[in-house]
Order: sequence, then C-alpha cells, then structure tokens
Amino acid sequence: MKFTRTSLRGVPVAAATALAILAAPSAQAETEAPINIVINQSPWLEGFANVVDLYEEQTGNKVSLDVNPYAGSLEKQRNAVRAAESEYDILIVNGIFYPEMYQGGFLEPLTDIDPEFKLDPQIYTFDDTLWYDGKTKTVNRETGDLLTIPVNPNITMMFYRADLYEKYGLEIPETWDQLLANAKVIQEKEGIVGMMQRAARAAISISWDYWPYMNSYGGSLFRDESNGDFFVTLNSPESLEALKMYLKIANEVGPPNPAAMDQATLIQYLVTGQAAHAILPVAAQSQMDDPNKSAVVGKIGYMNLPHAPGHDSAPAIGHWLAGVPKNIPDENKKAALAFLSWFQKPETQIAYAEMGGSPVSAAAYESDFADKPENRYMITMRKALPTARRMWTIPEGAEIVAVTEVGLNRAVAGEISAVEALNSMAAEIEKIMRDAGYKTGRLPDLTE
Repeated sequence: MKFTRTSLRGVPVAAATALAILAAPSAQAETEAPINIVINQSPWLEGFANVVDLYEEQTGNKVSLDVNPYAGSLEKQRNAVRAAESEYDILIVNGIFYPEMYQGGFLEPLTDIDPEFKLDPQIYTFDDTLWYDGKTKTVNRETGDLLTIPVNPNITMMFYRADLYEKYGLEIPETWDQLLANAKVIQEKEGIVGMMQRAARAAISISWDYWPYMNSYGGSLFRDESNGDFFVTLNSPESLEALKMYLKIANEVGPPNPAAMDQATLIQYLVTGQAAHAILPVAAQSQMDDPNKSAVVGKIGYMNLPHAPGHDSAPAIGHWLAGVPKNIPDENKKAALAFLSWFQKPETQIAYAEMGGSPVSAAAYESDFADKPENRYMITMRKALPTARRMWTIPEGAEIVAVTEVGLNRAVAGEISAVEALNSMAAEIEKIMRDAGYKTGRLPDLTE
C-alpha cells in the first residue's frame, strides 16, 4: 500500500532548535525528481515518515513511501532490482539481507552518483557494513565502495531494573560474571527472574542473542571474514567459553523453560516487573515507559552489554540501510542521493530524534535531547554504537542462521552439550560454505 505520512502537527517545533532550522524553507533548494522508497512496517516507521515530511517541507521535493510487512518488503526489493527498471529509488534493507543486495551488484556506489559525496563523519558505520568490495566480495571499508547510508540503528543493549540496582547498591557490571552475580542478588531478594535471554528458535532469535556473548569472548563465525577468509571458527575455545556462560545464566538465573523464551515474552517479563535484566533491541525501549503497557515506568535503565575480561562489549547489529538501485534513471539516482545527503546531516539527525525517530549520528546522541530522562537509553547508545558488531556479511547468512537457531536452542534445552552444539554447527556451516563455492574449512572438533 502507499503510505500516508503522519502530520507533523503536535511536534514541538518551536522548542526544538534543529527542527526550527530545518523547517525554514531553503531559498537555494534545488528541485529534484520525485522518489519512491520501499520500507518495512516497523515501530520506527512513524519517525522516519516525519523526517520525510520535513524534507518535503524544506526542499519542495516529493517522496513516496511504499510500506510493507518485513517479508513483503524484501520480496518487492528482490523483484525491483531484477527488473528492467526498478520502481523504487531507495531500498531500505536490513542487517540480515543486505549482503544479498551487495553481492548481487544491485546497488549503485554513492560516489558514482556524485564523486564529491562523503559520509558525514558523525554517522555511525555499524562495523563498516556500509562499504563493499565487489572484487573480493567482502564488506571492507578500506577497499570497498560506499553503497549505503544507515537509517535505523537497531542494536542490542541490556535493559535492567535501575530501581533495584539502587535499592541493593549494585554497580553496573563490566563482565558477564558480574552480571550473573547481580542477577542472583535481585532474584534471591525480589523473587523475580534474574536474567531473561531470547533463546527460542525462530527465523533469527537465539543466534542474535548469543552473538554478543561469542564476540565479547573473542569468538567468531569465520577466521577473517572482512578479508575473505571463511574458515569456520565457530567451534573455538573462545566460543565454547561464551556458550558455557550463556547456559550458566540460563540455568542459574533464567526463567523456567528458558529455551522457549522469545522477544515478545522477554518484553512482557520486563514491563510486568517479573525480570531484572534482558538483552533486547533498542527499539523495545519505547514500551518501557508507556503507562498503557508498563508497570515499571521510569524504573528501567539501559547499560552496554557485558564482556569477558580483556575483551570489548559487542552488541549485535540488526540495523537498516538505505541504498540506491542501479537500474533507475540517472536523475532518480541524483534525487535519491539528495535525500540521503540531507538525511545524514547532524541537524537532520537531531530533528529525527526529536520527532520520534531512531537517529544514526553521534550528533543526536550527544545533543541536549539525549540528556532528557525520558531519552536515557540514548546515553547508553553513545557507548554501545561504536562497539556494535555485525553477524555475517554473506548471502548464505539465511542458511547459516537456520543451523545456529537449532544448535543453540537445543543446547539451552539441554538436549545436547555446548561442545556438541558448536561442533555440529561448525560442520554444517562448513558444508554450506563449501557447497556455495567458498574456500573454507573448520577447526578440529572440541572435546568434552
């Protein structure tokens, strides 16, 4: 369907410096060709639609949003890039299927549209997933072309009961062991679940939940993915330590039947006051202070994810990226880039936040708006975004995640050991990679 964008009425424009600046019509605004953007239906859609309204108001350029469910948006994009001419001028692709668009050669490098175009230095690069090297078929900032601009920063962070931390004098944990200790204190004293994990099996659920553990222990899926080395390292000693910690948390401070916990259930445990911690995508923060949904309004805090000693925190990336298809007229490419250039500006990003959007620039997270109590999640995002890590950068990710969802879920359910899970997943992923034509291999099997 065609989306009718939300009116900007009700937004406190007069009180917002960035909005006031941007809302002023530009005397030098250049009229561009109308553009059509295909986008998914999501909690952040309204904020994005509001910023599109602002773009039209300021420039006089026209933008249409074609809004679809997640799967429907993907299908439309796949069809569009393979047609003689795409009906869409900007594709909003997410952190799971962008490798398909990159490796298929469907997106126009942004500097091919305008050699003078540059990424704003305050835009987060999301583990350098904006660049792609078509020769080596790798996501690589040093050798690749800039193909996309981020439009949504959906990474994971730790939601926790800040009021109970204050009540029991607990400190924000740096390591997973410290988190486990805090979770035990609250569980014992309050009788609520110490830590919720998204361990259910789905299209992508437990894999996204486990990845921050694995990366923050020094583990990895492949040996050196950025440089084209797809030797499978999922069954490394580091990954084993991470999975053992994941299982220890599930068994010692998790809910009954932890292997059945999905994202919706995690949110329900939090907003009903039944859990002390949960790892969730940042987009879930909008429900925590909603009095119509939450019994813990003002009580939820946000922290960066813990890590193993000697390693960095590694939130998982589930972001959304905007790219320009190759198979559109040059004037449409130019118009699409004009919107993306405007979108990435610091003042636009601050306005995006003020209008309920999800900014992708440090300018917004370091603004006065971020310091308001109701926007306290943004303070954590300042620390979390630079350390966020991608999951994979190849089209075979859909096959890989089908393997990891089963293996990890079975481990949490107690059907197989951590060692069995990692060895079996590594073997299956090696086969996927070999069958797809990659030069690969895997580490020797772990032993119990």
